[in-house]
Amino acid sequence: MSGRRLRTVVADTSTLVGLAVPQADAAVETDVPDPLQYLLTSCEVFVPPEVVAELRDITQYQDIHAAAASNVLAARNHYTIEDPYERDESPDSRPTFGLDDGETDGIVLANVLDVDGVLTDEFGGTNFPLMHAVLQGPRIVPTPRLVVDYARNGHLTQEEARRLITTISPHRSWETSPYVTQLLQRLDA
Repeated sequence: MSGRRLRTVVADTSTLVGLAVPQADAAVETDVPDPLQYLLTSCEVFVPPEVVAELRDITQYQDIHAAAASNVLAARNHYTIEDPYERDESPDSRPTFGLDDGETDGIVLANVLDVDGVLTDEFGGTNFPLMHAVLQGPRIVPTPRLVVDYARNGHLTQEEARRLITTISPHRSWETSPYVTQLLQRLDA
């Protein structure tokens, strides 16, 4: 990653689902890299129980997100589920940050564990600055940035990163994001 390397992360539901989309999409060729597998084998990943509950909820649908969430749940042996509120240094109950429960619990867990980063799809709207304000050390790494950094650091080619982002984009509503457009332009540089 740019700056310090991500060795430990807390991942939110949207990131895990987004990274699992390429392998869940039947229209994607089999030679497309699996960014979820790379994440789960390149660093220690933590998720709060609320994220697992959200993943289970998503599997109840009949769409690509359900298939992606099922893939994340099937990879259970490759990430650690940890309840941030069972640790002495955490608050006794869920704080009110103005975020959903999974994001809030992820922030609390990230702060308690002092991980390197928090992986999220929150890079537009008001949630990104809210997350930034309540994190006490870990940096925020939006999912498309993670993919671009994998290319920048030689784990993927620039073309593979572009294919992953353009494969994930329509399923995660990134197509019109100026942030994603800028990242794709960096791949061309």
